[in-house]
Amino acid sequence: MDKHFICLANSYKRGGRCVAGVEIDIDADNRWSVRKDTTGKPIWIRPIDRHTEYGEIPEGDAHFLPLLSIVKITDVIPCPQYAHSEDAYFDSMFPIGKVLPYPEVMWQLADYVHPVLFYDSEYSISIDAYNRGDYSLMLIHPESFSFHLDPTKARAKYFMTFRYNGVTYDFSVTDPYFYAYINQNPDALESLSDVYLVLSLGLEYEERHHKLIAAVIIPSKATPAINPQVIFQESLHEKSVRQFTRQERRVYRRAIVVPSQEGLSLYLKRKDGKDRFILLESGCHLESWQKVNLKTVSLVTYEDECGQEVYRIRKYASPREWGVMSLLRRFLRLKERTKLYD
Repeated sequence: MDKHFICLANSYKRGGRCVAGVEIDIDADNRWSVRKDTTGKPIWIRPIDRHTEYGEIPEGDAHFLPLLSIVKITDVIPCPQYAHSEDAYFDSMFPIGKVLPYPEVMWQLADYVHPVLFYDSEYSISIDAYNRGDYSLMLIHPESFSFHLDPTKARAKYFMTFRYNGVTYDFSVTDPYFYAYINQNPDALESLSDVYLVLSLGLEYEERHHKLIAAVIIPSKATPAINPQVIFQESLHEKSVRQFTRQERRVYRRAIVVPSQEGLSLYLKRKDGKDRFILLESGCHLESWQKVNLKTVSLVTYEDECGQEVYRIRKYASPREWGVMSLLRRFLRLKERTKLYD
């Protein structure tokens, strides 16, 4: 059986990723609607890999599923495990479009059924409570929130304190897109005024199941330009393709692939501090945190449906392939010079 879902979480999980979302139905007019149970709660699905130790999705199979993408998943076989009732094996999954984070979209996906988060107001639950549970995923709209860093960690780890239904919670953030967003916009936390949170109940750790923030979604303040119920297909017209010039390569100190809420991006760090982030094309085949030689990629300029220029990164050669081509070019130049003296 095949299904469709809106991807609302693509977070870290035991060396891989935890992908999850709300199931939807799609009609003949390309309109989507949320599937709900008898209580009115959106139905979630968590695809798990039957070949990995904890069911985690390998990094390379998950990075092309940005948040809010509409994903088709094939040959679904439910395999509920206590509170992880949303788990399901699958054969393949791939994006077919996306929704935009308008408030009109987000409120349809949110959970308004459960008064507390995962059975009580604590930050974790016992193994017994987990074994009796029947859900482990939800999307909420907190009443207020603030972020703070864990000072005991060598690497930045954020926690979020927020209020929901009058109760204060404090959960850790495991959303890689959130960390990339903060790295790109260091002052963004001070200006955030509205977020939706995807919450997940983690696997057992030290005889407890901890409650986690799997995704932080920032709703759009813009007026919807399209019907929010229609699957959005970005229409791009290719205008030009070029390689980075020698001058550009000298300006950028490094280029590295980083995750973002829209997908993988190439982070170009400039010496003058004017950094750039350019999305990768879907067939780029680069992985998160991979360092990139700018000689091996191209900059593609598109025009979107509104007439605005949109940039993407396209991979045209591996470093090894580029090295071989470089040696070949040098050999040909040397051969031409030799002819001049014959």
